[in-house]
Parts: sequence; structure tokens; C-alpha cells
Amino acid sequence: MADVLRASVELPTIVFTALLAICAAMWLLSLVGVLDIEADAADGLLDDALEPLHLSEVPTTILLTSVGLAGWFASVLASVFLLDSRSGTALAILSVVVGIGAAVFALGVTIWIAPKLGRIFVTQTAPSKRDLLGRIAEVRSATVTESSGRGEATWPDGTVSTVDIRTTTGAGLAAGELKRGDRALLVDWVEATDDFIVDRVPAELAES
Repeated sequence: MADVLRASVELPTIVFTALLAICAAMWLLSLVGVLDIEADAADGLLDDALEPLHLSEVPTTILLTSVGLAGWFASVLASVFLLDSRSGTALAILSVVVGIGAAVFALGVTIWIAPKLGRIFVTQTAPSKRDLLGRIAEVRSATVTESSGRGEATWPDGTVSTVDIRTTTGAGLAAGELKRGDRALLVDWVEATDDFIVDRVPAELAES
């Protein structure tokens, strides 16, 4: 155990020890809600660099932790069994070789395990009300006016939701024209009130 602890704070293992310390701090911050690991997926320039390695779908914190653990493990073993009896120039050269070898090993382990972790950390985009625009709703209220009206619309995935629908001046659809059972086209969504503006269903869509 003493050899492992000593190797952890010596070159080249100290590089991976420092990386693990940073990862531990990031995990701690995520647990208290300061850092959102789910939103930490690699993006921008880092995403472009990781895409060829199929690592861009995994949060950066997971990648760094994987590299740190694998590199630390390989570096400690090499330090204990190869560097412990070395000194001078031989120690310096071997330390560089061990460091590079541990980094390559860590990257290889990360590339191997990242696709498996990626299936766990898939980011799902929450559906937006705007996804319903251009779809047809069936009127469920007695009528539809500029201030009241309800209808049922189907999301792209087939889920049916009840939504507030409204007519608006200038849309060519008079208030009260739509009755229960009629169909209306969702043409706009008013985010402030969560209402959908409706219009007549075009002839080409009415036949479908």
C-alpha cells in the first residue's frame, strides 16, 4: 500500500492522480446541484474532436473519469514494478515512456467502454408545443372562439393531447364557426397563454 501511495504522487502517475482529483470535485459539485453532468456532454470544438472516436455522446465528466482511472491504474502498476528500482536518466526516460503508455492504454479503455456508457447517457430532447404546429386537432368543446375552445391533437409519436385552441381576427375563421367534432389546423402557438391559433384545414389535408 505504501508503494501505491508513493507512486500516486510521483511522475508520471501524479498526472492521473490530479485528473482524478478534478473529476472527484466535478462529481461532488454535481451531487449538490452546482454542476449538471447531464448537460456536460462534449460539444463545440471538443465534440468535433471526439466524434471520430465515437465519444461525443458521453458526458465529458464520464470520459475524464474513465481516462483518469485507467491511466492511474496502468501507471501505478508500471511505477511499482518498473520504476521503483530506477534512478537518474533511466528513471526519467522510463517515466516518460510509462506516462505515454498509460495515456494510450487509458484512451483505449475509454474508446472501448464509451459506446456502452453512451447508451446510458443518451440525451432526450423534451417535446415542444411547436411540434404540433401544422397538425390537425379535433374540436372537443361546444365551439371555438378568441377566448375559449378545446381540441385533441396528435403528437408526431402518436400521443394524443388536449390543447387550448383559439380563433383570431384576420385568420379567415369566424369565432364560433367551429363546432364539436370539426377539425382545425394548428397554425400558431402563443407561448404566453399556451393557446394554439387555428384555421381551416386545407383541402389537401381534409381528404387525408
